[in-house]
Amino acid sequence: MRENMAKKIIEEIILITGMDQKKLANYLGTSYFFLMRVSRGDIHPSLDFSLQLESVLESIKNNGGNINMNDSKGTFASKGIRNSSSYEKYEEEITFSAALHPPLIKRLKKNTLWSGGSELLSEILSDHSDKAKTVTEAVANGVSAGKNTYTYDAHTYHTKVPPQGIAQVINKYLPSGGLVFDPFSGSGMTGVAALATGNDVILNEISPAASFISDRFTSRCEAAILDAAVKKVLSNLKALRNSLYTTKCRCCQKDTEILYTIWSYKVKCYCCSHEFILWDESRSYGNNVKEHKFLKEFPCPKCKETVKKSKLERTSAVPVILGYKCCSKKISEVELTENDLNLIKSINKNLDECQFIPDYDLPDGVNLSQPKRRGLTNVKDFYTNRNLLAMSKIWEEINKVDDDNLSAFLGFIFTSLYKRVTKLSEYRFWGGSGNTANFNVPYIFNEANVFTTFERKARSVIDHLESTVKSYSGRCVVNTGSATELNILPDNSVDLIFTDPPFGANINYSEMNIIWESWLGEFTQIENEAIVNKSQNKNADTYQKLITESLSECYRVLRDDHWMILVFMNSSKDIWDRIRNSILDAGFKIERVDIFDKQHGTFKQFVSDNTAGSDLMLHCRKVPKMFTPISKGIHKETLSVTDFLSERNDHIPMLPYLHVKRKTDIDYRTLYSEYLSHAIPKNWKMLDFATFRSEVLSYVKKLEG
Repeated sequence: MRENMAKKIIEEIILITGMDQKKLANYLGTSYFFLMRVSRGDIHPSLDFSLQLESVLESIKNNGGNINMNDSKGTFASKGIRNSSSYEKYEEEITFSAALHPPLIKRLKKNTLWSGGSELLSEILSDHSDKAKTVTEAVANGVSAGKNTYTYDAHTYHTKVPPQGIAQVINKYLPSGGLVFDPFSGSGMTGVAALATGNDVILNEISPAASFISDRFTSRCEAAILDAAVKKVLSNLKALRNSLYTTKCRCCQKDTEILYTIWSYKVKCYCCSHEFILWDESRSYGNNVKEHKFLKEFPCPKCKETVKKSKLERTSAVPVILGYKCCSKKISEVELTENDLNLIKSINKNLDECQFIPDYDLPDGVNLSQPKRRGLTNVKDFYTNRNLLAMSKIWEEINKVDDDNLSAFLGFIFTSLYKRVTKLSEYRFWGGSGNTANFNVPYIFNEANVFTTFERKARSVIDHLESTVKSYSGRCVVNTGSATELNILPDNSVDLIFTDPPFGANINYSEMNIIWESWLGEFTQIENEAIVNKSQNKNADTYQKLITESLSECYRVLRDDHWMILVFMNSSKDIWDRIRNSILDAGFKIERVDIFDKQHGTFKQFVSDNTAGSDLMLHCRKVPKMFTPISKGIHKETLSVTDFLSERNDHIPMLPYLHVKRKTDIDYRTLYSEYLSHAIPKNWKMLDFATFRSEVLSYVKKLEG
């Protein structure tokens, strides 16, 4: 079997080269977690990955067992721009106006079309008047593509499909090229993949913020010029930076830059009403960083009764620790001095000098109720005063840059900071920042230095320009509008659709984009946003109606006998039934279902009882419309867990945890993805994830008992 061959090849490569799995994963451009699981036999690698392994092994043998770690690992791999740049020669070319230019969106977008606009769209459609060659049968091959590229990391978004995986699909379905379309483009990864494979692409997205991100991901800019522009913006704001983020080194007493400040909420004991700083009482240190944690239950420092953190009333947040690097190679974490505290108090008056602050009251919303409960009722409240001032001044500098494209790429870096410089950034002992699709306000948050974060994200964007954008040879147009009305496209005009539509109630995009859109100054028109959201009075029926209308438009613009590849995942049987019915109602036929493995999911995906597994890739062909009711083709029986696991010869994949101390567990998410891929194309009824998980556990206990 393919997975057994992959295991053997990995073992042979490691034996010949002496590399460990981490180094091999880096060389292959994949994740260590994914490679480890393939080596254990827990998951089945895609055919493309297996062929890549065979090619690497052959190359190593031909080179006498040697391997060059600097060899390119593909279009999307980093080319090392972080280590070299000739930005100095471009500095004089970057000019700033004394006053702010019009908002970025108005500089980039005409009506609903971005950058190239209607002229480029007409040109692309004219050049693709003839139907492109495609395949006659669904490509029988899953996809495995990791998130560990600077292109993927350049800008955060709530859901992203790795572009190298999309590129594999495009190459297989359009072997001679063609016109690609994504009606729900999100961050624009379909556009990135299409351009990198030499195809033209049209992207549609209802959110102005996501449209901006899509437009920037698919635009070009000289990496060194952007590097120079970043340095010039930071140079212009050097005095402000020093005034906001300077402390005294506790060893040498020299001025040094604050990298971050940890804030903790004060809370009240519900037994005795004593107020205390949560940070002081809830920390628990283990033998290493993986074992450090914040306790969910601990004794009140006054009455000594055991209290639950989740039930404690919050009062106000206070700074407790700051981090800097000066005399030591390691970061020093120290308590704040009186001068540090006075600095924070003094910032309020400086906010009056800002020309732009995201002053936008939060409307009602599913996710927006989370910050409102904590007193954050306006987008500006998401920031500490220090970080709000820094963000405002950087945004002003960006909007003074004369060149529209360069200003937009600086704005792209700015928006990539997203929640990591807000009060929503939870402090973690092991570092990093999460990107969960909610606005939960943590008890203990990390106030990151805006300038150092901007610099770090700039390096990722610059590397994306140097690595991936240099390979672009296609053209792209982005449209802001609803997928239910694709008026910009004529009938039978596109050759391939690749898309991942909204996953029911999983993510409330218009709410989660409100930070970006407050800075950009334009907001999502939510009437046709295809989600389940009680604040918008949208239930599952509304969601199905909007998805059906959108996919019907996809059917209209796609050429006959061509393919729509739809990526989807949900833990709800009901939502799966609805997405399947929407596809069929629109006129498509689901020919095949494969797993699109992103190689390393979120921690929540791995441990939650309600979060499902790897995305599925539904291969849908445009066939002549049938007028038979959908339900006629759906089995009355449900695909049972027993039948499904018996087909797998009772092999149960296990899941290790890398960053936290946790016992190995059954990999329910991979199993559920495989289960759905069996049930959907054969029109079986399905179980929801919670029921499936319970039945798998019962089945395993019977095997063991």
